[in-house]
This record gives sequence, structure tokens and C-alpha cells, in this order.
Amino acid sequence: MRLILLAACWLILTDGDPDGWLFGLAVILPVAYAWHRFFPPTGFRIRALQIPLFAGWFAGQSLLAGLDVARRLVLPALPVQPGVMHIIVGLPEGSPRWLLANILSLLPGTLSVTLQGAGLELHCLDTRDDNLSGVRRAEARVAALFGVPVATPATEACRV
Repeated sequence: MRLILLAACWLILTDGDPDGWLFGLAVILPVAYAWHRFFPPTGFRIRALQIPLFAGWFAGQSLLAGLDVARRLVLPALPVQPGVMHIIVGLPEGSPRWLLANILSLLPGTLSVTLQGAGLELHCLDTRDDNLSGVRRAEARVAALFGVPVATPATEACRV
């Protein structure tokens, strides 16, 4: 399945030009091997019916992130208080946690720094914002996408 996905990406990137397939195979095969080696299948499956809902939510959040950055650029006096939050993630280990960490980097005001076990270190543009609620909403969206429960963390988060 990963080979098919990578081949489809290559097809899109080369506009279907058949001349690019020799080089494409030289790229696709090692990438597929590394992907499988470093990120082995975890048994989690994305629920197909949730993809449009997740994609719509993600597109909306990405738009908000872009508008937030633009607003901060236009109004440079806008107060920010950057910092790092340590959050305990309630998603199961594997693909759900990885997806959460990656999408948080593309959402308004946050950037994932490290993910170790259930602990997520998150850089926030402004620690006075309610970043934790945003993380929990994203966590719920990822859980719905994979059809997994979200465990209630023993501790919420601490700011550094």
C-alpha cells in the first residue's frame, strides 16, 4: 500500500510523464523501505468516512493559522509570550500520536518539539492562549479519524 501511495505521489509530481519512472523507482523503493523500517505498521487504520470531516477541519484550522500569522506580521506590536508546554497525550501509541504531533505543527500558534511516549513537548507562540484546549480538540479529531478512544491523562500540562 505504501508503494502504491508513493507511486501515486510520483505520478502527480511528474504530471504522468513516463520518462521519469526510471528515476522514480530509484527514489520510491528506498523511501518505501525506510518508511517501513522506521515507521512499521501499527495496526491502526484510518476510517474512510472520517477523512472528509478531518480534512475539512484541518483545512479550516490551517486557514486560521495563516490568518493568525498574517495578523501578527501586520501588527508587530501584538503581544506574544512564547514558551514550551509539556502535555500528556491520551491517544494510543503509534500512528495516532504521530499524526497529532505533526498536525499540531500546522495549527495556529503551535509547533511540536518532541514526542516521547505519551509526553509531547509543544512550543507555543503565546502561552497565555488556551493552547491546551486546541490540543485536546485536535486529539479528539485524530481519535475520530482512527476510531480509537482518548484516555484521560493523569496530568494535564505544565508550562515552562
